[in-house]
Amino acid sequence: IWFGVVKLAFNGRIWPRGVIGFGMLLFAGSAWLEALDYFFIDWAKNCDLAGKPGGVIGDGLGSFVLGNLVGRTGTLILTSAVYLIAMIYLTGHQPVRFTKACFKLACRKIAAWRASRSEAGKAAARESELLAERERQREQRRRERDFAKPATAKEEEPDSQTLLPLRETPTPQIIDASQRRASDPVMPGAKPFERKKPGHQFLSVTGFENYELPGFDLLDAVADDEAPEANRDELLYTQRIIIDTLKAFGIEVTPGDITRGPTITRYEIYPSTGLRVSRISQLEADIARATCAERINILAPIPGKDTVGIEIANTQKVAVPLHELLHDPEFRSAKKKIPLAIVKYVYGKTVIADLDEMPHCLVAGATGSGKSVCINSIIASMLFKFGPDELRFIMVDPKVVEMQMYNRLPHLVVPVVTDPKTTVAALKWVVNEMEKRYRIFAKEGVRNFDSFNTRQKKEKPAAAVVEPEEILETPETEGDDDAQSALDPNLPASHQAPPWALDDVDDEQIESIADALTSGDLGPEADEDDEDFEPEEDKIPDRFPYIVVLIDELADLMQTAPADVEMCIARIAQKARAAGIHLIIATQTPRADVVTGIIKANIPCRIAFQVSSALDSRVILDTKGADKLVGKGDMLYLPPGSAKLERAQGAYVTDAEIERIIDHCAAQGSPKFEADIHSSLTADDSDEDDDVSEADEELITKCIEVVRQERKASTSLLQRRLRLGYTRAARMVDILEQRGIVGPGDGAKPREVFLK
Repeated sequence: IWFGVVKLAFNGRIWPRGVIGFGMLLFAGSAWLEALDYFFIDWAKNCDLAGKPGGVIGDGLGSFVLGNLVGRTGTLILTSAVYLIAMIYLTGHQPVRFTKACFKLACRKIAAWRASRSEAGKAAARESELLAERERQREQRRRERDFAKPATAKEEEPDSQTLLPLRETPTPQIIDASQRRASDPVMPGAKPFERKKPGHQFLSVTGFENYELPGFDLLDAVADDEAPEANRDELLYTQRIIIDTLKAFGIEVTPGDITRGPTITRYEIYPSTGLRVSRISQLEADIARATCAERINILAPIPGKDTVGIEIANTQKVAVPLHELLHDPEFRSAKKKIPLAIVKYVYGKTVIADLDEMPHCLVAGATGSGKSVCINSIIASMLFKFGPDELRFIMVDPKVVEMQMYNRLPHLVVPVVTDPKTTVAALKWVVNEMEKRYRIFAKEGVRNFDSFNTRQKKEKPAAAVVEPEEILETPETEGDDDAQSALDPNLPASHQAPPWALDDVDDEQIESIADALTSGDLGPEADEDDEDFEPEEDKIPDRFPYIVVLIDELADLMQTAPADVEMCIARIAQKARAAGIHLIIATQTPRADVVTGIIKANIPCRIAFQVSSALDSRVILDTKGADKLVGKGDMLYLPPGSAKLERAQGAYVTDAEIERIIDHCAAQGSPKFEADIHSSLTADDSDEDDDVSEADEELITKCIEVVRQERKASTSLLQRRLRLGYTRAARMVDILEQRGIVGPGDGAKPREVFLK
């Protein structure tokens, strides 16, 4: 059959090589099938081959010849080799060469398939980019037409066939609040305030009647062209990126206003109806990546508005000079009792705070965030309005280098306090001054600081004069009623003698009393009583000055004497407002053990600069946000009586400007420190253990009473019972040991108590 097919199909000659090859294939294949009869036995039965898969040739050659010679395995190997050789001989092709040819053909087919797919993908990408570019150009032209429309175009009625936007939103605007407000030219020597003639003061600040307040010429004049103008195209491009990024995540929004501030730019967007604003907040990292921003903050929503704000830091930051804030009319307003030029909002509004309304302030931020510059601007704002007889400072600088330049100010009550151990004495003096003022307020019948300074001074009625003749002409009477009637009714009750005192008085005694009243000599005992009748603290002045306590680093104080410092600050924060005493605390480590809840409870005004973590932000503001600031004066301001945080840029004042202001103030007088507090602070530096102040003597008396009751003495006992810090309690124990009240310490054994 094979030869017939070849002859008919190819019409050619059958060569002997083909016959030999075909014969080898036939014999080798038959023997190979017979050797594998256990695989093909069923097939042989179905084909009626009598159970012999190889047929007669296979049975004879495979079973009887090769099977007996080399066995079944040898037959398989030998027939397989002969079959392969017969294939090569018959076809004229080697298997290796054939395999290589097939492999190369397959590789060419696969490469052609990949090339076609890659070309199709590139074509699709080019088409997609072309469509996206056309869409962006179309949207850009639409945006430009919207911004180019006049204001009257908004009032026109829309066409009935015009598609409505996602929301009915106002026309977006670009507001450049970073530009400085144009101000009137400043005349040489111009001042924000004119000084009033001072009255008699309570503290020792006489000699400043001719004091002149600083003028604007002490500050550097800032040119209007220093602030770079906003790039309109760049702002619109960034807003387009934000909208496209949100759209890629399935969030449909409408563009709103763009406000460029000194440090950040706020992009407002209107969410579509039914969209949760929390979905926008979750994409903060994706928006930052798309805009390549240094740091962003999302306000969802903006307080007081129906938009979501995305705040992005500017590449070029604009400083807000103190000179600009002082020119604001609100700074010279009579409604501001202690105006402070602090910040400028992102919308361009100048904020002039009033320390009297705060009435205390907490400033916190990391190193280099602008905290010290803020403190300097606060001090400079007060120096521009108040003289040394109107406002006094107590400055605490544990870092030693921050406030040393203020030591020449005549406004200081004491030199700048740098030792944390003496700070407690300074704060206690403030507490005593507060209590003293309240006692005077009670005597005058006023409620607060302003009522006392604006009161009309009352004249005391003159005491009635008793003539000697009236006493000499007093009739002799018997009985209490007659004696009482003999007294002069015009005399005060304190000068009238009781009736029983006249029973045993004779004429000589009456004459001696009359002579004493005439001469005014009441004896040495009366003189001493007269001197002590009106103590120094009861002397009532015409006016009181403000007292502002500034603490630059609270953390150092809380590490030295936490209990005493916390107690003094808490008392000042609770009661000092009505006495005209205000407190400003600054720290660069806003931890919970530094800014405690007792300290924060009565300080409603907070200023937070950039901090390292959201936990520090919660300590200052009770909410997060300060960790996302960009530094360099960027702050979150919490006004007094408000729960809404405002992002703003702090006022900038240079060290050279501060030096000029201090030189102007110091040239008009030297500081006049209060003798009592100054002596107590210098006494605290003494190393003598027996040099104990009056306050310490009172505390020692309390310690002795505690030791007498408990019959034991230890530092921890005094700390618990008297709420003292460890350092002070240990000093009290040392003093008790020196005075022989308790015995020396003996390791873990309790001290011996010698009191009975």
